[in-house]
Amino acid sequence: MVDKKILSIKETVEKAKDTGMSISEYTLRRAIKSGLIPHRKVGRTYLIAWENVENWLLCADSGRK
Repeated sequence: MVDKKILSIKETVEKAKDTGMSISEYTLRRAIKSGLIPHRKVGRTYLIAWENVENWLLCADSGRK
């Protein structure tokens, strides 16, 4: 399996689950829409860099609003 760096929401939820950082699709969508996780929207698909999700889950950007 290729280790993708840019993922859709469903792929991100699966990868988080596989790495032991369980997150629901609802919570991920809420974080994206509130601006907590940088993303790109292509058509109807949200694309997220895995590094941004890891930083958010590990509170690495706690100084940022």
